[in-house]
Amino acid sequence: MTFTPIAPLNLKGEFDDDLLQWSERICMKSAVLSGGLNHDVLDEVRELLRITNSYYSNRIESDGTHPINIEKAMRKEFLEEENSNKLQKLSIAHIHTQREIERLIPESSPFDSDFIRFVHRDMYTQDGMEKFLNIQYPQTGEIVKMVPGEFRTRGVAVGGYVAPPSDEVTSLMSEYANQYKISFNLPSVSKKFLYALASHHRLVWVHPFLDGNGRVSRLVLDGAIVGSGLHGYGLWNISRGLARNVDDYKKYLKHADMKRQGTYDGKGELSAAALREFVIYMLKTAEDQIDYMGSLLRMDGLANRIESYVAFANSGTIGIGELPKGTANILKHLLVHGESSRGSMAKVIGAGERTTTNVVQELLRRNFLTTPSPKGPIRLRFPAHMASLVFPELLPVVHGDDVIVTRKKPGRPKK
Repeated sequence: MTFTPIAPLNLKGEFDDDLLQWSERICMKSAVLSGGLNHDVLDEVRELLRITNSYYSNRIESDGTHPINIEKAMRKEFLEEENSNKLQKLSIAHIHTQREIERLIPESSPFDSDFIRFVHRDMYTQDGMEKFLNIQYPQTGEIVKMVPGEFRTRGVAVGGYVAPPSDEVTSLMSEYANQYKISFNLPSVSKKFLYALASHHRLVWVHPFLDGNGRVSRLVLDGAIVGSGLHGYGLWNISRGLARNVDDYKKYLKHADMKRQGTYDGKGELSAAALREFVIYMLKTAEDQIDYMGSLLRMDGLANRIESYVAFANSGTIGIGELPKGTANILKHLLVHGESSRGSMAKVIGAGERTTTNVVQELLRRNFLTTPSPKGPIRLRFPAHMASLVFPELLPVVHGDDVIVTRKKPGRPKK
């Protein structure tokens, strides 16, 4: 059993011009995202997008908790309700592993078996993740303990899909590593991006772990996109696009499982035409997310939305409590100039030293600003309740920053 072809290549072993041109356009659009804002602000956007990525990837598996809960968990503020606490820790584990992937790529290949096992092990050995290790088989009720980072030694079925036998996983993962590593030796970023998108289906198809394959495969895809050399990734992410219509995502994954349909359907065991349709779906998803974030990261529009957010807060409209006088000026100054000294804020808001200190301390306390040290320079932050309005539709809108308790739906089958 094998998963070839590894990409939607024609009978000459090449990508069609339309796929290449589409991929090239996406690469150019993605690179442009980082051109309009200060690098300190972009770093904070990337931090927000890590939370977003965690939220949407877990939501695909029906296990998401609101980004406000994720932020609270990042500050070690965990909820008492058992399931909400569990989902907070799941999100924190996801963010931690994404950071590790960003640290290791491109020095490490995102396709190596050892790297993929590391991603699974890193995520499932984080604090609180032991609760996700007991896997129950719905047919028999048997509970099996999953070992983080170890390939499965049992058969698995997800919905109507039966994954390859467990005794073939190691050889399939070796083939996966070798085939895609070769593709990433190409100089073309647009071709490597196409291979990265195709590789996502093939890793899901192998289903190498007893559980967690969806989350891990999307994290590996994040690493593959970064490793492809595509500039701007991190200012958009693929999981938000996939989560916008989970049924479509699952439909195209399933469709790409199709066996080869005759002589003209590629040269592998699986259908090249079906894989092409999956890659087209992924290209559409990627371009939609890039266009969406591009529309939000324009300086003038972002500054106006920040000012409106502060006005709404001070009118009581969004339920977070009034912000100190001068907040809008400080936030917009940091949006333009990036990291700035605390003392420089006195001129920004036209106030004395003591008043300025109090305003800055209040904004730090309420997580609108961040600083590396007690007296260090300050940067703009985008807390979730602010981001839900300043970046429309990026996150679910919430009024106020109260704790949101996520209750488990009864009868939800284990993924």
